[in-house]
Amino acid sequence: MRAFLRLLPLVFCVTAGACSPGATTAPDIAQVNPGDPHYSKLQLAVGTANFYGTSVGLNVVSTLRQPDGRSAVGGSTPRLSGPFTYTGAPEPAAGASGLADPYTTIPDGGPSLPEITTSPPAMTGTPQTVQLGTPFCDALGAPPPGFTACPPGIKPNATSFGQSGGVFATGFAPANASPSTGQAYSYAPYAQPLYNFGDTHTPFVPWGGPPAIDPSNNGMGLRDGTYQLNTDGFNLPYPLGIGEGLSAFEHVAAGSGTYTLTVQIGFLDNSGKPTFVTLTNSAGMSASRTLSTLTAPILTQTSSGGATFSVTLPGDVREALVQITDFGPGAVPPRAPGVPACSPSSSGCPPVLASNCQGPLGTQFAPVYYTMEVTHSGAYALASNHGPNTNPHGGKSNLKPSPSLCTAAQNKAAGFANLPDAFSVQLIGFDYAGFEMARSLEQANPPQAPPITGPGGQSDITISAPIIQNCVSQSSPPNPDCVSPANRPRPSRTFIHPSLAKPIPRRPG
Repeated sequence: MRAFLRLLPLVFCVTAGACSPGATTAPDIAQVNPGDPHYSKLQLAVGTANFYGTSVGLNVVSTLRQPDGRSAVGGSTPRLSGPFTYTGAPEPAAGASGLADPYTTIPDGGPSLPEITTSPPAMTGTPQTVQLGTPFCDALGAPPPGFTACPPGIKPNATSFGQSGGVFATGFAPANASPSTGQAYSYAPYAQPLYNFGDTHTPFVPWGGPPAIDPSNNGMGLRDGTYQLNTDGFNLPYPLGIGEGLSAFEHVAAGSGTYTLTVQIGFLDNSGKPTFVTLTNSAGMSASRTLSTLTAPILTQTSSGGATFSVTLPGDVREALVQITDFGPGAVPPRAPGVPACSPSSSGCPPVLASNCQGPLGTQFAPVYYTMEVTHSGAYALASNHGPNTNPHGGKSNLKPSPSLCTAAQNKAAGFANLPDAFSVQLIGFDYAGFEMARSLEQANPPQAPPITGPGGQSDITISAPIIQNCVSQSSPPNPDCVSPANRPRPSRTFIHPSLAKPIPRRPG
């Protein structure tokens, strides 16, 4: 597990003597002041985000690392301010839906009501000083329908990041240490784009997988059986890969000018006194610069379980990631907010995930993620031997990879549906070294300050509309991401197993 632990944010507080009051159950760690500039280095870059060629949002790139390249802290409260405006609707605090962090709104697809109604707007977190059990609430007085009024003496505490979201080695993640367990609230990256409520396209979880991200160098990434699969405090499965460090905000109009990221860190000093330090960094951008629109490639599956495809990169894209997510035979992702649920037992409604030829470490547990780096237009191939290990008892010297994308024949031979795996494909382009920033954590000596800016000192991203192949027919409305006219599942929001998914609250109206 050593490589995986280095790649993840620390799940405990880095302190002068112990953890902050917001994470008192974590083990004591002797360490320097996390506010010491010789120890903690905060980086920030901002730019535009081209979503599907239909809208432009805000891209935020950040790192917070200690000298050895790992995350500097295990808990922080971020605040991003700048010349941006919200163009989407707010979401209520997540407490009503039973999420481990009751104050956050990002998992439900939008900013909080306090963030939208405050001038100037900001993206914020809920301070760790808010004690456990404090009621979550959205507004004073009489809030709009669906939002929670604050009890007497309680200020609005709903925020985008809540108490779970902080800044780590590769940017924003819901990985702050939970005060009740001392472990991270979640080890899964935020689904992208952020603030995606109501989007007709399928969002994706930016897990980096093989062949591009492969810490064990065996072609199977973190699904090789040497990493213990589990579920976290948000009931999300992990480890499914390495977070790619993406934080692209949809429904946010980015303005030209200076953006400022502040990160508040709480800890107990050597005398046991609660202490808070704040790290700050700023970055500028021109909102007039937007990268070209990308089109995701359509994969041609091979009989052995691999795939071939062609990629076209415009000249203003330095590099791109081909993101492939395998769901299993006859499977589709969960539904999008606002779309009526469909029971897996209903006629024409397949399961969200299905067992396939990859064995128990494959889509039977969770979607399988593949990542390929491309730096130029041309033909590429996903080899057939990057699927999860099917020999869990063989040890490191006797691993047996499964097919990357199971064909109908392979699934039938394994005793499952005579259907090929359904999978999504997306193309993510950068004008900065986005892939290198994430992969830098695999190095023997990860850098404390990896390069994160592109031309002119800003960092722009472009994300294609996803393509879902081998879709299984469902009732209307059709999903525009499905490439088969005869097989159109409904829009979906996240890639998680239905038994692990929390209910998605409906907004009034």
